[in-house]
Amino acid sequence: MAAVTNQLIRFEGATLKNFLSVKDSVSLFKTPLNFQILPNEKWAILGPEKSTLLKAIASKYIAEPPLSRTYPFLHQTQWPSEVIQFLEFKGVLPTAHLAARYEFFKDEFDQTTRNFVLGHSMNNLHSKPIDYELVERVFEQLQLSGLEDRWALGLSNGQSRRARLAKALIKEPKLLVVDDPFLGLDPEASELVSGVLKDLPPHPHVVLGLRYQDEIPKWITHLAFVDKTGIINQGTCEELSSVLEQVRDRAHHWNNNNTNTASKTQRQSVEKIIQTFKPPHPDATGNLTPLLQFKNVSVSYRGAPVITDLSWEVQHGSKWHVQGNNGAGKSTLLSLITADHPQSWNSSIEMYGEPRRTGKHSFFGINESIGFSSPELHSIFPNSRTFYETVATGFIVGSFITPTDLTNVEKQRIQTYLESFGITAEQAQTPFRELSISDQKLALFIRAIIKNPDLLILDEALSVMEQARIEQCKEILKGFPGAVLAIGHIEQEVPQCDHFIKLIRPGEYIIGDK
Repeated sequence: MAAVTNQLIRFEGATLKNFLSVKDSVSLFKTPLNFQILPNEKWAILGPEKSTLLKAIASKYIAEPPLSRTYPFLHQTQWPSEVIQFLEFKGVLPTAHLAARYEFFKDEFDQTTRNFVLGHSMNNLHSKPIDYELVERVFEQLQLSGLEDRWALGLSNGQSRRARLAKALIKEPKLLVVDDPFLGLDPEASELVSGVLKDLPPHPHVVLGLRYQDEIPKWITHLAFVDKTGIINQGTCEELSSVLEQVRDRAHHWNNNNTNTASKTQRQSVEKIIQTFKPPHPDATGNLTPLLQFKNVSVSYRGAPVITDLSWEVQHGSKWHVQGNNGAGKSTLLSLITADHPQSWNSSIEMYGEPRRTGKHSFFGINESIGFSSPELHSIFPNSRTFYETVATGFIVGSFITPTDLTNVEKQRIQTYLESFGITAEQAQTPFRELSISDQKLALFIRAIIKNPDLLILDEALSVMEQARIEQCKEILKGFPGAVLAIGHIEQEVPQCDHFIKLIRPGEYIIGDK
């Protein structure tokens, strides 16, 4: 590759490895990287290994030989790790436990949104002075103004993602690398964030990580497709538009009768999973009472209403799309059901026709028949658990400890899921932290459904997954006999639903059929 004096980033015959001290460590890509970014270019990286390339761009991996990766735009005295911000959205703000974001009491480790965004800069003598004008401008750009004094853990999923972006921007990086910037954002918030990122270059330069199914922002000029081989395609958006459409079509037609033998095998495995499902249990009279009922339920924080007079009934086997913009109360609604919210023990909430009462119902009893996956769970799940162990914890209520006494039926059920999704023995033993985010979400999805719950709660459970994985999950859910409550802002990432509930503002909601 010819040298270009005004390059931002250059990879020339670069082999990437995880550890500097391990000479024989395996290369992250099968072929060396040859790749460059120029100042007038705005790149998006796509493909199953996009996160690996983004981390390489952000200097998170070792390049061999050392000068095969360079940053010509940086001053010689600037160390890449000091002036590059890599931002990914694994989940909500880290918490010690799922209920933390809803509790009134906060301990010394909890932060307001302002303090979270400012971070260690507030009391680190080695940090440069805070530019409060910049802070105010960033809060305004990302529509966080007015949330400065709210507890960061109390932010909605979308608000917390914007707060993370604000935290990166006030550090004034030279290069900002953002993986899945629109994850968990409603369309309005996605447009807002896209507009902010569009206006940032050249201070800082911006590189995005997107999935094949994502809409490419109009301001992006170049694309690179990457898999385990390395970069398989790179060029302008115009040059690669037909390639992108072909990839999207292949994923979209996963369930078509004309798909290849591998897909047919996967569908047969899906059928094996469906055969393991059990129908909902009738009550003593042989009838099915409503699985869940809300009777004029209201929730408020410090006098500010979040949910007001909500009446809602969920029947066994019904499929619901829970809708609403970021901050409308969706996560609060689901936390009331799973007993993660302090106000969950409310006689106005009934399951199987029984009102919730303190002393009569426990967290473990309530969740015995509930499976769930959420950004909150994703953020606190132990990174050391393997894919297999992650799934196995789904058989124990409220625990991340891998059970040691799985029955043969439970072991076979796990194996059926692994085979259905093409998870190899090696992948099954891979630690959670080393899985791609798509496979992390897949492991948590299987964990949620593995015990055949009567109620399955999927909060952004399919987002960030590769499209083929999403389609497989949807096929499984079509045959799932339990009730499903699904949150998702992108229609393609929501399973087929019969009904919807849309939260608009406290006291205002819409319930209907899809």
